[in-house]
Amino acid sequence: MSEAWHKLASAATLMQRALTESTGLRDLQQKLVTYWALATHSLPSLDTFPLLVVQGKMGTGKSQALSVIGNFARRPMAMSLRSMTTPTIRDKFAECHNGTAIVEEADFAWRDDAGTTFERMLSDRYQRASSKESHKVQSGENKWNAVERQFFGATALHRRIPFKDSALDGRTVTAMTRPDYTRQYREFRTEDTWNAEGKRLLGGVIFELPDIEQPQGVAGRVFATYKPLLGAAKVCGHQDFADQLLIKLLQRTLELKEAQSSEPDGLVLQAIVGAVFESGNPKFQYVKFSGLSESIWKNHRFSLTPRQIGPIARDLGFATKTSHGATVVVPTPATLLRACDECDYTDEAVEEFRRTALGSMDGGK
Repeated sequence: MSEAWHKLASAATLMQRALTESTGLRDLQQKLVTYWALATHSLPSLDTFPLLVVQGKMGTGKSQALSVIGNFARRPMAMSLRSMTTPTIRDKFAECHNGTAIVEEADFAWRDDAGTTFERMLSDRYQRASSKESHKVQSGENKWNAVERQFFGATALHRRIPFKDSALDGRTVTAMTRPDYTRQYREFRTEDTWNAEGKRLLGGVIFELPDIEQPQGVAGRVFATYKPLLGAAKVCGHQDFADQLLIKLLQRTLELKEAQSSEPDGLVLQAIVGAVFESGNPKFQYVKFSGLSESIWKNHRFSLTPRQIGPIARDLGFATKTSHGATVVVPTPATLLRACDECDYTDEAVEEFRRTALGSMDGGK
């Protein structure tokens, strides 16, 4: 084990003690926070890095968790959105490029009631390639030069509500604090021996994450989000973390599939399935674009015009045509099952039809 890896392993033990003393994070949640914080010391060699959101009830140590992270993470910078304008937040992010932003009260930025501007900045900060902005700086009388600033890095947040952007949720590691009224939490203090020693051990440490094999059944996007944590745990020699995390990764994969089904192509496919199986037994007849549009709005409150539905249906593999002055989708058993397979869409009626159709084919052999 290299000296850097040995320091990281020692720091992991000290950080878990700090989290135990000061927060309501339980074992797996502590490890999520610990390995996320240690992985920030590999930021210079990475192109993406997940967000960390600490959630939980009042008085369960969310702010204390952020203080612990600030003690152990790479180049931390604390900020609170309540008192910061959007340009100020962007400036702070630029100051901690390749470092760690510790964000308190991250539900809404000042004068950003919808939260969308802040979420766009977080999405950009997640990925090195997109975490750049240009602005003009005066270089003389009536002269301005374009200056590029970078703000890629790690971001730990204290939030109470989910992000509006579901894609951002997919790039986020969430650690939940739980109340325990039988104990008294210790206020975080940098001078406590475990905190002081942990900070000393990690001073100047930079390491590259080892190769990690993607677990079977785990979506690539989910694996990419948790890969830095798995790498940090491997560096520390803690294989049990990967075993503990597998169930969570499989669950996140299922959640990702559900989220994908609410994308426009998933909504169109669901509407076509609904039309085919509307009466219970499958009827592969023409389905009007207008009917699909109405179904999508009724069931999902998402607006797709008939003109938008056509290209999506054709991309899914369905034929479309004009019939009696109306544009329609022409579903067939083969195109329906193929579209469901390609979109990884599951439905009880579809699966029952698949079993029946395959059974008929087997019986005819």
